[in-house]
Amino acid sequence: MRMKRLLRKGIVFLAMAMLCLSIKAFGKEQTKEFYPMHNYNVEGTDYDFNGEELKYSLHWWIFHIADAKSWITKENKNGILYYKFQSKVKTAGVVAFFKGVEDEGYSLWDTRFLSPRKTFLSQREKRYIRDKLFSYDLENMTLTVVSKKPGEKEKIKTYEIPAIPVEDIMTGIYFFRKYGIFEIGAETVFPVFTGSRFINTKVKVLKKEKVKVPAGTFETFKCALSGEVTPKGVFKMDKDVYMWLTTDERHLPVKIEGEVLIGSVVAELIRYKKGVKK
Repeated sequence: MRMKRLLRKGIVFLAMAMLCLSIKAFGKEQTKEFYPMHNYNVEGTDYDFNGEELKYSLHWWIFHIADAKSWITKENKNGILYYKFQSKVKTAGVVAFFKGVEDEGYSLWDTRFLSPRKTFLSQREKRYIRDKLFSYDLENMTLTVVSKKPGEKEKIKTYEIPAIPVEDIMTGIYFFRKYGIFEIGAETVFPVFTGSRFINTKVKVLKKEKVKVPAGTFETFKCALSGEVTPKGVFKMDKDVYMWLTTDERHLPVKIEGEVLIGSVVAELIRYKKGVKK
C-alpha cells in the first residue's frame, strides 16, 4: 500500500508541479535561514498568456495514467492587472491504483510584483481530501497557509516572504516562461515556496532540440530543473527533471520528463489553443 501511495503521489506531483500546480507540501519545515537568489531576464517576453489553454497526456512506462489541463485568463481588479492560472489533473485509471485522483486549483498572479496573491488547491484522491489556501501579503512580506480536511479543524501557518518576486510551484513555470534566460548554458534562479519551505529553484538551458509530440513538431530549448523540488520516496528525482520549451516568445512547455527509481514519467502536449477570454 505504501508503494501505491508513493506512486500516486509522484504521478500527481509531476502532472501538477510541472504543469503549474502543486498540491503537496513536500520537504521539511524551514529550520534554517534561507538566502533568496534571483537571476532572470527582467525585461521578459511580450507574450500575453491571456486565453491560453494547454492539454497534456501523462505516461508512466507504457501506461497512459493521467491527463492534465491548464488555462489562463486576465483580470483587472481596481485598476490592478492579474493573471489567473488554473490547472486540473485527472488520472486515467488504466493502472488500478491511479484511479480516483482528481485535483485542481488556481493562482491569482499580481503583474506588479510578479508574484502570486492567492493560490487555492483542491485535492481529491479517493478517501484523501484536502483544500489549501495560500494568501500572499506582498506589501507586508507574509504568507498565510490554511489547510482543511473534512471533519477537522483548519490548520493555519504563517511564513515570512524572504524576497520578491517569489513564486509557488504553480506559478513558477509561468515566471520562467516569461522571465527566463533562454540562452544555451544560461541558468535562471528564483525563490519558490514548495508548500512548507522556500527554496531557490534553478533552471538551466542545455541545448536546442527538435521534439515531436501529439500536438506537433517543435523547435525547443531543452532545460533542466533541479530535482530538489520533487518528493521523497519512489518518485524522488535523483536526476534533474527535463522540460522542452519552444524557442519562440511563447516558450510553450511541450514535453516534461523525469527519471525516477522505477522508470520515468513523461508529459506531452496534445493540444494548444489561444483565444482572448472576455
